[in-house]
Amino acid sequence: MPVGRFGAAGELVSLMTLRFRGLAGPLLTTLLVLFALPSRAETVAPSPNAPILTLEEAIGRAVAASPRLDASRSTVAAAAGTERQAHLFPNPEVSLGAENIAGTGPYGGIANAELTYGISQFIELGGKREARQAAAAAERRAAETDLDAAKLDLIRDVTMAYAAVVAAEQNLRLARDLEATAQKVLEDVSRRVAAAKDPLFQKSRAEVALTTATIARQRAEEALRGGRERLARYWNATTVTEELASDTLFAADAPAALPVYETRLTKTPDIVRFERLREARQADLALAEAANVPDLRANVGVRQFPGSNDTAVVAGISLPIPVWNQNQGEIARASAEVRRMASELRAAQLERSQQLVDAWTEWKSAWIEIQKLRAEALPQAERAFNLALAGFRQGGFRYLDVLDAQRAFFETRGALLAALVRLQEARARVERLTGHALQLADANGAP
Repeated sequence: MPVGRFGAAGELVSLMTLRFRGLAGPLLTTLLVLFALPSRAETVAPSPNAPILTLEEAIGRAVAASPRLDASRSTVAAAAGTERQAHLFPNPEVSLGAENIAGTGPYGGIANAELTYGISQFIELGGKREARQAAAAAERRAAETDLDAAKLDLIRDVTMAYAAVVAAEQNLRLARDLEATAQKVLEDVSRRVAAAKDPLFQKSRAEVALTTATIARQRAEEALRGGRERLARYWNATTVTEELASDTLFAADAPAALPVYETRLTKTPDIVRFERLREARQADLALAEAANVPDLRANVGVRQFPGSNDTAVVAGISLPIPVWNQNQGEIARASAEVRRMASELRAAQLERSQQLVDAWTEWKSAWIEIQKLRAEALPQAERAFNLALAGFRQGGFRYLDVLDAQRAFFETRGALLAALVRLQEARARVERLTGHALQLADANGAP
């Protein structure tokens, strides 16, 4: 059954029906006939010429304009720069040395100076460069998964905000209908009071009912305005001027079996991120262990002798002796970081699994409720309302009985819309946790 028929303002309807109690029978009949007319389609259809903003388009705008995603992209770029730097070799060093100068006797000047021109190169041993490259690559991949996780958060938030606006549109439509009905009742009451068919207090009650309906409509307008403004802030606009595609948003699909989503959970950015960070910490440990291996510095040069201008090659190497410092502290720290990251990975897996169970359960519960409401509760409430109305017209029921049936009918309509919104929110959370929302966004060309 379509959606727009059922506004989440069931309590508003109940309040207004209570306000109408005490009206004369013919006037109440007029009110009930208005509610008994065939209801419009569940989805509030936009005007034919109004532009449509789909959920996918809203997500695309938000992704393109999000400063948080821009910051995450910059983090990825910075990590990529670190990775590129990790692949570079140390620069060679050029040296110029002079001996036998500024002394005494024949060495008082620079005539007998021995000049040495040389070049030296720092050579890393023990796999330090490879370990540093692995750590940088893992950090870059972790930053990329952070970007994906931030995008998933944004998609979830926009989806929920979109659903809230659609629900606010439905509530406003219902509030306007109720206000129009209250206005019609007031006109009928005023005519009957003027004709001395009803007492004056009936008109006062009708005026109160109209005032209540007007306040409710104004409140619904403000709620819709605020919802549209909140949604538009995701792409740095002031408000949403387009119509929303509520027909597709309110498709109430049942969730797949929980193991299907649990399988996807292991490949989501939230879990992959910790796996990448664990790889980075393991590379840090390998780097710390490699630092215990001394690095070599080799140099070679040419020495020029004074007087004869003869030259000779000089060469040498230097190597630290790891007696006191064997990098024990860094190795211990890196080992602890590996253990910490493994624990955080397990904690993240457990936490996301619990969140998935909660969201999936809410999705399934809302879907079951929707099926019950559509198949049983709503038809029964509508049938009871119609029977009470028919009996009232024939004099077999009091109008209070009709009002009770009407209130139950509209409360059921409100319960259906609330369940539909709850289903969409739960589904958005499941798609966020499993990464499915990111696949949908990529398929629709989100940047």
